[in-house]
Amino acid sequence: MLIFYSLILLIVATIIANIFYTNFPSIPLTFYQIGCGLLLSLLPVFQNYSLEPEIFMLMVIAPLMFKDGQGTSGDHFRQSIRQISSLAIFLAVATAVIVGFMAHLLLPMVPLALCFAVAAIVTPTDSVAFKSLTKDVLLPEKISDALENESLFNDASGIVMFNLALASFVSGNFSFVNGLDRFLISFFGGLLIGGIVGSLFVKLQSALVNKSMDTSSVIVPFSIMTPIAIYLISEAFGCSGILAVVAAGIVYGTNQSRLKLTSTNVQLVTSATWGIISSLLNGVVFVLPGRHPA
Repeated sequence: MLIFYSLILLIVATIIANIFYTNFPSIPLTFYQIGCGLLLSLLPVFQNYSLEPEIFMLMVIAPLMFKDGQGTSGDHFRQSIRQISSLAIFLAVATAVIVGFMAHLLLPMVPLALCFAVAAIVTPTDSVAFKSLTKDVLLPEKISDALENESLFNDASGIVMFNLALASFVSGNFSFVNGLDRFLISFFGGLLIGGIVGSLFVKLQSALVNKSMDTSSVIVPFSIMTPIAIYLISEAFGCSGILAVVAAGIVYGTNQSRLKLTSTNVQLVTSATWGIISSLLNGVVFVLPGRHPA
């Protein structure tokens, strides 16, 4: 019951932040959300409150990354894939390694694995933050698309690096070479599984439509459960569930012509449902950091 109350309060805080932003849009929405999270910390129910990381990744981050992946243009993605690879993989890893080693040199009492975990947190460019900061900035379309796509994968690569570094710290068995191997397997394995399973889900949804099962009670729950199922499948294979849902989202985005065979009414309901879910989950992501333990 305590978890239920806390989730309701997080959603209420998100709604209040949206109300303030609607009336005073000159201040970024993120600041309102963090401020509401700070106010929540004053309530007894949020004293020493913590949300299980697995639940947070599965129920909050996975749907958001899937939604962002769906909004990625297939043509722009193919054109900027080299930039994405260099920025989201090589540059992100190199930056995390340099920051991790520098932190360990400055604070030798902190284990190297923990330094890499901290570096993985501060290194990535968050895709949601990028959209928030650049919404009023006029950028060339190619640059904007490339940076948005890069931030999407950069965010995912940071999560993979953090999980690997944290696992090494907990186990006490840290090896840079083994960690790099595990990162590459988790990263590219997640992309491969997400692409394959995402394609299967697109075909399954198309089959439902062809069999006249394109009703809101079928398509909407199917759409919502898709990123959760793909995340769990990828994690079961020891690969990144986050990168899997990003890849699946891109597959869905490039197959919009097939998915739009669904009736217009169901398309509108699905789009509206995802819009509400995305808004609430984005709010929860930024309300939680504002809430601190007493």
